[in-house]
Amino acid sequence: MTKVPLLTTEQMKTRYPSQWLLVTEYELDASTSLRKGRVVAHSKDRDEIHRALKQHVGNLCIHFTGPVPQDTVVVFPCRE
Repeated sequence: MTKVPLLTTEQMKTRYPSQWLLVTEYELDASTSLRKGRVVAHSKDRDEIHRALKQHVGNLCIHFTGPVPQDTVVVFPCRE
């Protein structure tokens, strides 16, 4: 089985323009923005990425490579 390549966010934007990505083995910068990771699923349909979450385990990140659509609300979960 071939391992998915590690990509920077710029490479993700080029390879998957205006798509939702499911990313594993990711690194964040100090402001918690995605720096790089391995894309395990991608789609222009956000719901497909949410369905793909069920097929993967571990720490995962959802990232959008285009401008955030106007009808999108971003929620950051808090843990105490």
